[in-house]
Amino acid sequence: MNTPTHLLISVVALAKSPDDPVHPSRGHYAGILMGALVPDLAIFAMFGWERLIRGVSEVALWRDVYWQEPWQTVVAIGNSAPLYAFVLLAGILYRSHVIIVFSLSALLHLLFDFPVHHNDAHPHFWPFSDWRFVSPVSYWDNAHYGGIISVLEIAFAVVLVTILWRRFRTPRIHACLTVALISYLAVPIYFTLMIH
Repeated sequence: MNTPTHLLISVVALAKSPDDPVHPSRGHYAGILMGALVPDLAIFAMFGWERLIRGVSEVALWRDVYWQEPWQTVVAIGNSAPLYAFVLLAGILYRSHVIIVFSLSALLHLLFDFPVHHNDAHPHFWPFSDWRFVSPVSYWDNAHYGGIISVLEIAFAVVLVTILWRRFRTPRIHACLTVALISYLAVPIYFTLMIH
């Protein structure tokens, strides 16, 4: 699933309405956003280092480099359900609301990634197991219904944005939601220009 969708899912699931009598702290929102982002950070770091600094081609990046060390281990750490379960337990024990929402947001990310990764499935039970659920569908690979899943993901994102648009009525949030929707056009345009 695309990172903006993970952000939207986590905010819908975990962000409180501004009308809530107990106004959430900035840390609450930061925890939600970071939890949704952290599982994908290794991929962004790999892209930045390999593509932008080392100049590796787009095709070689995803065909070869992504599958090599240290990237596979770093991606496994960022997508480890046991790791986030441990962080959640620590947040509960130390009564840290920010750590709790961070770990819940990260676990939501993994939950929604699980059914839509085919040949790029993550070892979600690392370090206890390298097993990967190879889904019959992919969120991007047309050989595994990626075109259909992409359309469904965009429709889902529109629903999530609509929910958040109604929940948060500030222009700043509405601007962020508009950027999120625009990103669904930017990603396919980028890959069309860079790979073909």
